[in-house]
Amino acid sequence: MRILLANTGHPDTIKGGAEAAVLDLAHALVGRGHSVSLVVHHGGRDATESLDGGVRVYALPNRNLYFGFDGRRRPASLRLAWHALDGTNPFMARAFGRILDREKPDVVNTHVVVGLSQLVWREAAARRRLPIVHYLHEYGTMCPRGSAFRDGKLCARPCASCGILSRPRRRLSELVDTVVGVSRFTLQRHLDWGFFPRAERRVLPNVFTDLAFRPRRPSPGPLRLGYFGRLIPDKGAHLLLEAVRSLPPDGWTLDVAGTGDESYVAALKAAAPANVRMLGWTKAETFFPSVDVLVLPSIWPDPQPRVTFEAFSHGVPVIGSDAGGIPEEIDEGETGWLFRAGSAPDLARVLRERLTDRADRLLPPGGFRRRLERLDPAVVVAEYERVFAEAVARKRLTPGVAA
Repeated sequence: MRILLANTGHPDTIKGGAEAAVLDLAHALVGRGHSVSLVVHHGGRDATESLDGGVRVYALPNRNLYFGFDGRRRPASLRLAWHALDGTNPFMARAFGRILDREKPDVVNTHVVVGLSQLVWREAAARRRLPIVHYLHEYGTMCPRGSAFRDGKLCARPCASCGILSRPRRRLSELVDTVVGVSRFTLQRHLDWGFFPRAERRVLPNVFTDLAFRPRRPSPGPLRLGYFGRLIPDKGAHLLLEAVRSLPPDGWTLDVAGTGDESYVAALKAAAPANVRMLGWTKAETFFPSVDVLVLPSIWPDPQPRVTFEAFSHGVPVIGSDAGGIPEEIDEGETGWLFRAGSAPDLARVLRERLTDRADRLLPPGGFRRRLERLDPAVVVAEYERVFAEAVARKRLTPGVAA
């Protein structure tokens, strides 16, 4: 099968989870005998073509008011104009169409298309009658902020700017043949806001590599808690510190690994009790063998945090918030425990229970193994192949749709 993937960027130029996941998927598909191309965009002036592990990578130059991934902060009015053009960017769409004509794929698999524009769906579906499978890593199609989350709460409906900017995107989403959510929550959020009304619906995880199970030897000492990830307010590290301050002073430790905004990190350090260590950037293979339980206190609706599975691969259970796709990753009492998102008292309750029962020492490895088996790349990629084949077959049987 000839498969064309499209994503905002390549990991060499844009560092993000979606970038790594899409490239892993592309390499896995090549390994199974498919002809695979990947379209991304970058901040340079010229279109480039390269080969990455058997994947033909087309990097399109940015054709918007500025390159949105250079780390610079722009005025709100300029950002608004950027997003307005991004949703229906004819310059990026035409460049994308030329690659479609060259590659002649059997199926187009779009991922995050910020910078490429949702208008690429029209180039593929309406103008070339190619089946589109769109993968939802996050919320960028429905919300320019990429979260549908504001002031610590889920947005019940689009705000004024989201409503205006998302209207053409919602209409273009009618061209998508199959929409795949990284989690049930992420998929349902888009459906609730009226996106992808005609699409078949599936839920599939990202393609994860290097998640082999490593049995853990329980520690006989205090309960060793850990936090691993970016230190930003939406990830909830401050909530964790608030919770541990209500625990007894002995019988536990907390290691916080990660970096973030300097002022936020300074506030965390100032609030940390004596038995909390701020480690800064730390390698996963160093961190996880040194903790008994990972705490994932996200406040925002995290679609599918990889860190949960990294913990499972080391036999470490996870205490996670019930936000976003996190509850779909944790089997209560088998691979971890859940608490109410945004509630330091409820997190403190779960932590006190683990201090008392030390259930982390009693969890059998089977639960972690079963979770990781579902993420076996061969199993996941076979599911992608099935979704692609079904989309191609349906397209042959349905009339064209204009947008």
